[in-house]
Amino acid sequence: MDRSQFVTTEMADQPRPLSRAYHPVYDANVRRAAGEFLRAKDGHLRAPYAVLCVVHFVHRILGRPVVCGADVRALFPTPQTDIAGPLRNAHDILRRGAARGLVGAVGDGRYRITPLGNAVVDALPDAGRVAALRGCRTVSCAMGRPRLA
Repeated sequence: MDRSQFVTTEMADQPRPLSRAYHPVYDANVRRAAGEFLRAKDGHLRAPYAVLCVVHFVHRILGRPVVCGADVRALFPTPQTDIAGPLRNAHDILRRGAARGLVGAVGDGRYRITPLGNAVVDALPDAGRVAALRGCRTVSCAMGRPRLA
């Protein structure tokens, strides 16, 4: 994809305000492209993997160096599309992703995707490859399904 078609004046490389009132605005073409990127992963993704895909999209396609929870909320698909599970707390998902090495915290609530995160996004929806990358002993572990006793 050519990322120049997605750059708008609101997305220029301007410093972001460091406040909870930051609400990024993406035009319909960018939101549609993010939805198509998620839909290309062939299936109904769990919210953490969908968030990781959104972070990947923002880095690779839009060329932004960092993302925050507000960016994820703005580009996350609506429940009506049935692409991903419900998004409850984007900041918490990003924080847990940083603890697992999928994204790296750069400070002030901003995150950047890691090479492991990129590899996981590229491996989705193949649960076996995701399990191997994440070091899980079972496929269920990699995809977040509860283990059977």
